[in-house]
Amino acid sequence: MKNLIALVTILFATLFFVGCSNNDTPTATPTPPVADVPQVNDPVAPPSEIGEIVVVNPAAQHGWMAGVLYFAEEAGRELGLSNFRILTSSNIAEQAAQLDDLIAQNVGAIVLQPHTYEIAIAAERVIEAGIPLILFNRYADVDYFAYVAGSNFQMGAESARKIGQGLGGEGIVITVANPSAGSTSAVRNEGFASVMDAEFPNITRIEMTVANFTQEAALSSMADVLVANPHIDAIFSIDDETSLGILQAIRESGRTDIQFISGGGGAQTYFRQIYEEDGITLFSATYSPRMMGDAIRLAHRMLNGETITELDADNQWIIPPTIVTRDNVSNFFADGSPY
Repeated sequence: MKNLIALVTILFATLFFVGCSNNDTPTATPTPPVADVPQVNDPVAPPSEIGEIVVVNPAAQHGWMAGVLYFAEEAGRELGLSNFRILTSSNIAEQAAQLDDLIAQNVGAIVLQPHTYEIAIAAERVIEAGIPLILFNRYADVDYFAYVAGSNFQMGAESARKIGQGLGGEGIVITVANPSAGSTSAVRNEGFASVMDAEFPNITRIEMTVANFTQEAALSSMADVLVANPHIDAIFSIDDETSLGILQAIRESGRTDIQFISGGGGAQTYFRQIYEEDGITLFSATYSPRMMGDAIRLAHRMLNGETITELDADNQWIIPPTIVTRDNVSNFFADGSPY
């Protein structure tokens, strides 16, 4: 009996110590599947590999430039860019400092509208840093990735054909020049003259000068031209806001002889006049601020490794004008645009 009791005691002790030992030793139970484990935070997708796109632009000192900034913001929203900024400046020194800051930040790409061609010195540092540079509208002599702009020459040429054909090759046309606009005015008028000389030699041209691209300046100059010229058939205006001032002067004078007024740019207020005017055929040749959106989309495509087919042999993308008339002007309405 004593031996049996001893054996039971030993067995009980063995089971007790084994149970205590299991409390201190990890079990071999397999880990539950990940799907069964509650997650505190859902996994976050890795950030985009493309770098930041930064637009560097002069401050909006007139309507067209305000439109450029508006359509830059629109392009950023449409592309869903979280890595996107717009910087503005009041002079070339401030713009050059912005470029140097962006070099230090090693941004992905820069879309630059220069204040003047003198920004080339600072822009060259962007190139040397290996940051792709897309020039918009204004040229600078650097090894850019792309240059995106409209065609001032074609604006003049296509406007000349519209007016010349509308007048049947005969008549008197006032041409508007704005010396303060530099090459913009000169090249638009050059394009107009080249077509007139070659295709409509019987049309007489009389030059009118405006101080700047504002309605007020055009209203004042046009009032004098109307007094000096008792008969006018058409007006080649190189800017939409100028065209609005010219139209106001004609209305105030009560003149009914003028058949055509051109414009240039892409001002929403002038587009509305094109749609509403009955007495005079109004039209415009686009040099649209919407092109800034094209430049930003090009930068985005480039950073995503796409092949850019729009560029020519000089890495330029020159966007031809569209003649906007009453028939198609509704396609160009942008109610929120400041220009």
